Amino acid sequence: MRKWVPTILAVVVLMVGWMYAASQNYFREEAAEQVKLLGIQAGDIQAITIHKPAAEENSTASQESSQLKLEQGVWQMVEPKAYPLNGYAVSNLLDALSAADQELVVEESPTSVEKYGLGTDAARLDIQLKDQRKIELMIGGQLPADDARYVRVDSGAVVAVKSETISGIELSRRELLDTTPFNLDESNVQSLDWEGEASTWILKSTAQQDEAEKQWTFNGAELEATDAVSLIGKIKNITTADDVRPASDLKDTVPRFTFIVEQNVNGETISDVYRGITVASDPDQIWVITPDGEWAYALQADALKDVEDSAEALKK
Repeated sequence: MRKWVPTILAVVVLMVGWMYAASQNYFREEAAEQVKLLGIQAGDIQAITIHKPAAEENSTASQESSQLKLEQGVWQMVEPKAYPLNGYAVSNLLDALSAADQELVVEESPTSVEKYGLGTDAARLDIQLKDQRKIELMIGGQLPADDARYVRVDSGAVVAVKSETISGIELSRRELLDTTPFNLDESNVQSLDWEGEASTWILKSTAQQDEAEKQWTFNGAELEATDAVSLIGKIKNITTADDVRPASDLKDTVPRFTFIVEQNVNGETISDVYRGITVASDPDQIWVITPDGEWAYALQADALKDVEDSAEALKK
């Protein structure tokens, strides 16, 4: 028996060592490191050109490619026109591009990409970086079994990227535009003055700067804060269903309303004047001219009628 003692001790030592190693996860497989699709940061991007798929070229939507460019620290749309951008949408796009992960490699050296939807029908983004490098990002079809899309960067491998990720990247021009003509923030509003054919009213905040809650009057009479916020929200959330146009394009116009907005922004009172006009040939479409006189937003007459009816209902 004595001769087996060294062997038994060796086995015990090995077992203890194995148990300790297991407790420290020494035998755990290392998780596969997620590979970034582009390997860039949001701040590396200087310009993005969004090309429409060839399949959409004959659609009723606008056909031109859209180019966004960082100019003097501010993202601008430079093509097809200098349309106003939604800053949040652009920021989300940049973050989505930098954060996109490559899930798996579908084909390392593809000889035919059409079967993946990566031919002429593919959506394409051309990305220019601040160091002058350029990246071509092609977005193809859906994988048959997974919630992912086929993607190719430059002339590299065909890879899979989650559809959820692609939804934050494959944006239309309209999704990047600022589609709300009225720039309002309830917390900043001091007064709204609406003068139109169907409705005339003045909403004012009577609260002092140090008061916790705002008090409101409507045409001089006290108004519940919830009603004031609701009316402001109706106006703020009106959106256009079409591309904005240069205001100078509109001819033979007829005045529809004038809307004066006073807001306190960083301690300074800012007054903006919006003009609503119609074109004689199409009286059911109202154009809202931005305070700088540069852009015109197309709105259907019933959208503004809802605002005017809501305002009329508040009159005492």
